[in-house]
Amino acid sequence: MELEIIVYWILHAVFSVLNFMVFSVLFILRGRKGKTVPPVRNPLLLKSATKLAEEIREGKVKSEDVVKAYIDRILEVEPFINGTAERRFEDALKEAREVDLLVASGNNSKEQLAESKPLLGIPLTVKCMFRVKGLLCTSGSKIFENEMAPEDAACVASMKKAGAIVISTTNMSECGTDLETTNKVYGRTCNPYDTNRTCGGSSGGEGALIGAGASVLGIGNDLLCSIRLPAHFTGIFGHKATTGLVSNEGSFPLSRYGPSTEPIENGLNKYLSTGPMCRYAEDLIISMRILSNDDKVKKTFGKKVDFKKLKICYLTECKSYMSASFDKEIITGLKKAVSYFEQNYNVKAKEVEIPSLLDGLSCGKGLNFNVKVDLLKYLFGKSTLTLMPLLIMNFSYLPIWYREDLKPYYDSMVDQWMAEFDNLLEEDTVLLMPTFPTTAPYNSAILPMIPRSVCTAVFNITGLPATQCPLGFDKNGLPYGIQIVGRKNNDALTIACAVELEKAFGGWKSPGTN
Repeated sequence: MELEIIVYWILHAVFSVLNFMVFSVLFILRGRKGKTVPPVRNPLLLKSATKLAEEIREGKVKSEDVVKAYIDRILEVEPFINGTAERRFEDALKEAREVDLLVASGNNSKEQLAESKPLLGIPLTVKCMFRVKGLLCTSGSKIFENEMAPEDAACVASMKKAGAIVISTTNMSECGTDLETTNKVYGRTCNPYDTNRTCGGSSGGEGALIGAGASVLGIGNDLLCSIRLPAHFTGIFGHKATTGLVSNEGSFPLSRYGPSTEPIENGLNKYLSTGPMCRYAEDLIISMRILSNDDKVKKTFGKKVDFKKLKICYLTECKSYMSASFDKEIITGLKKAVSYFEQNYNVKAKEVEIPSLLDGLSCGKGLNFNVKVDLLKYLFGKSTLTLMPLLIMNFSYLPIWYREDLKPYYDSMVDQWMAEFDNLLEEDTVLLMPTFPTTAPYNSAILPMIPRSVCTAVFNITGLPATQCPLGFDKNGLPYGIQIVGRKNNDALTIACAVELEKAFGGWKSPGTN
């Protein structure tokens, strides 16, 4: 193993130098701050989905006005961020008017509507990897640009049944294989706080639209960091659910190349988690009540938590040969969050370490094309894929990342992580740690930073729940957050902690007002 450690340290140095070079070049080319989307002015856009749904049920607010407000906001910010994929504005307005007629009819009491349709009349955006009946489901790839969804994905169907109204699908990295959002179908999505910066990926369209105040609630999915990273870069909340707690059925192209109805221990289902993204932490509660397929876990969301009994572990350094030190501002924010619980609830926090993360996930396996051939085709302008997925998928086959003969070793490493976290995380324990080492980098600068996702990827591998919670802004006015991790099926506790930290630190803040 000594030779392997030497190789990894060499790779760490190579990536660090490459990252510095890329940053330096892009700083010269794009060093000036980009544009920021206009601040939110419509008061309807500054209420949580939970609060809006209550006001719609009570007849205080019309769903049509809420949906129109969000459509207008999308049209206002789209020239800056380019976050939408397939829109359905007219159909959404028609459905909103039907909601208003339902409420006005008085055929159902407010209590009945709250029970049966807790998101009645609320606009919803959905990552374009999920099927929405009647809309194209491209997964951000030219390969699937003509794929029409014949039915809704399971998570979309659940949200619709709860009364939500889909207004648009959102842009993503091609087939979910990049940490920023750009493809040949919809183009690049930018950060609402600085359009020269990335919004992250792969659920970047959701992050950008929600962060810009152009969506109140969205659905994404997380493989490595695909909910948490965009949420971190755009200053919002995002929840990676316990593996298997929310159905992946209807997630395309997973549903074609690795059926999402297969047992959870198989294929990408083993690592992929579907979950909500939003600006207000309480909306994670209502969303997970709707999306969770475990009735016992479903009942835990929103239950009062005695924070005086909370045990807190926190991590300030990621012991990975492929990662980097966390920014000082992020660590300062993390320690403030820890201090908040210590001072207000008299809890004792403990700094911990997690095992060295020598990650070996292969991104390209299971897709129905030859990635080596497609890389050659790209050089001659013939590939239907963008460059980043090709590079990542080819890298995933290199023996420095993954060797089939070492699979027993990888399995034992996962077992080690599982045992470590099982000992660390009791029922009343959470782990607080940075979501990513930095705030949003410049557009196109993310490639050498991909190994830094190991500190989020470990929770996909272990299946643990993790909630990204915004905490503040760096000196450049870019948001950052931390992830709150708990035991399997203890999602309600990580979300409760996010709700508490929102009260303490303010949560999301509109671009243009910081």
